[in-house]
Amino acid sequence: MTSFPKPNLQLIYVSDIERSTTFYKALFNTEPVFSSPRYVAFAADTDGEALFALWTGGVQPDASVQRFSEIGIMMPTNNDVDRLFDEWQDKPGIKIIQEPYTEVFGRTFLIEDPDGHIIRVCPVD
Repeated sequence: MTSFPKPNLQLIYVSDIERSTTFYKALFNTEPVFSSPRYVAFAADTDGEALFALWTGGVQPDASVQRFSEIGIMMPTNNDVDRLFDEWQDKPGIKIIQEPYTEVFGRTFLIEDPDGHIIRVCPVD
């Protein structure tokens, strides 16, 4: 039986690898699984098969350019989404873009990373 590839890496371009690493370490409350001067990777799942990575080797992000994608963090329940918002809302360095509201898929809110990447927190689909 042939296995088919699945997406297992989300890579975002960042302008300052150290600043972004510090931001995501605090956001994810974990250390990277791999670190180099221009590339830093975090485990994106419990078995380590998927990675979320930061990269400074590509095009530098321009915060004035509109974004057409989001980084998603899915929580087990709507209550978990609200609890995470309560935890993050007073943390320095976390820029709230939109406070929690109810969408067709459940509770959600948006934050922004230091390069303007939008991060959506929502319940598991």
